[in-house]
Amino acid sequence: MRTALLTAAAVLALTGTAAVGPATVGPATTPAAAPAPLHENLRTLTPPLGAALDAEVDPAADRLYVSSSDGSAHRLTVYDTATGAPVGDPVELPAPATVMALGAPGTLYLGLSTRIAVYDTASRTVTDHRLPVEGSVSLLAADPGQGRLYVGNQAARSVTVHDTGTGTVVGTPVVLPFHPAGLAVDTTSHTGYATYVGGAVENGSVVYRNILNAVDGTTGRLTGTVSLGTTALGSMGVTVDPTGRTGYVANLAAGTVSVVDLAALEVTGSLTVDGNPKALAYDPGTTTLYAARTGASSVAVVDPKAGTVTETITTGERPAALALDPAEHTLYTVAGGAVTQTVRRAPTPPEPTPTQEPTDPTPTDPTTHPAPSPTGASPTPTSTATSAATPTPAPTSTSVSPTTTAPSPGQTPPPTDSPSPAATTGGTTGGTTGGINEGTAQGSAQGTGQGTGGLAATGSRTLPIALTAASLAALGGTALILTRRRRAAQEGTVGAEGTATTP
Repeated sequence: MRTALLTAAAVLALTGTAAVGPATVGPATTPAAAPAPLHENLRTLTPPLGAALDAEVDPAADRLYVSSSDGSAHRLTVYDTATGAPVGDPVELPAPATVMALGAPGTLYLGLSTRIAVYDTASRTVTDHRLPVEGSVSLLAADPGQGRLYVGNQAARSVTVHDTGTGTVVGTPVVLPFHPAGLAVDTTSHTGYATYVGGAVENGSVVYRNILNAVDGTTGRLTGTVSLGTTALGSMGVTVDPTGRTGYVANLAAGTVSVVDLAALEVTGSLTVDGNPKALAYDPGTTTLYAARTGASSVAVVDPKAGTVTETITTGERPAALALDPAEHTLYTVAGGAVTQTVRRAPTPPEPTPTQEPTDPTPTDPTTHPAPSPTGASPTPTSTATSAATPTPAPTSTSVSPTTTAPSPGQTPPPTDSPSPAATTGGTTGGTTGGINEGTAQGSAQGTGQGTGGLAATGSRTLPIALTAASLAALGGTALILTRRRRAAQEGTVGAEGTATTP
């Protein structure tokens, strides 16, 4: 009975001390801040007359060309891209320039419905009927390196390649089932790409076809087609990454952008861009795709590698055309009758996060990571005990020397000839065994107060795991000794030292 009470008291003292230990305090964490926008709208350029129809940028000359019309008068206004100020007076045009393309240095091609005019940027003069067209000009795309101009003809439903040096048609026009909806040029492979979408009745139902067509600039012939799905009001704008030989096609009603391997002529992926994407532009220097969203009055900034929209640039209503300056990473969006100039800033480098030191560290677990000893001694109590050791004062947090407790007056000392490991450990835990043998709260308090010296920080009430295990082992050893003595006493064979003797 006495053994059970002593064991319960010691366990309560040990578990009670450990339960009130301080909680582990970790470094404070700060929620990740949202990435700062990289794009900034610098200004809105409004033509002095009418609404803007199209825009084309010349990075080498730092000039932006904007065509406009009010229904009766038609103009071409030149702007300084650095300041946004008009350069000279607007130039009168014989007809609305609904589309434009920048050719060789000093040459700007203007689509004037039934013909193509040329604007000389140096003399600021317009030459009308430079290239005759049978039908109506709806799309233009230039390849200055090869001296080619691709013309999308809405009325003739065709794409024609022109030699800009001679003004003649290369080969024969490529006739499509429906009028071209988008046009772009890969200036590396000298190939033009045109899209169309149209419906046909098949088996009693209407089926829509979205097709990307490849046209060779050298011969003017159709060299391949890529199927892009069957969505009505589908494939519209197209742009090209000449470095990666990748094409991007905006699918208006589907809210996606198809990714096409231009070398293999096959679709390799799809990017989700809501808001009815139409016109596209690609910046190879930053690997950024821009998609004008006609239904959201904005431009989506797309990371093609991640497949996500990273930013949204607010523009005027129904953005319809994009022009890009890849040298300055500046985008020009024709929307709401004006042109929004947007510049891409360099990303801000992240600030280093300071390392915060723990304010109340948890003591190291000596069973897995023993605390270092100033004298090089192991913090684990030794297995040799002295039964009559002199009690020592309570050790500080840097002391790891084990101590023993002298037996109380009238108490039988433990055997010294062959002590058991459990009894030895109990004798080296700073008086824990003495507290158990006395069976009083004083023994428990003494064992708790002195037994933690060197294994926990000064003032800490958290018991290390190793001390708890050693104390429980000591309880088991003491209980075993008391049980043996009680049994020997009943048999009348217990000696003064607690060992069996012969009568």
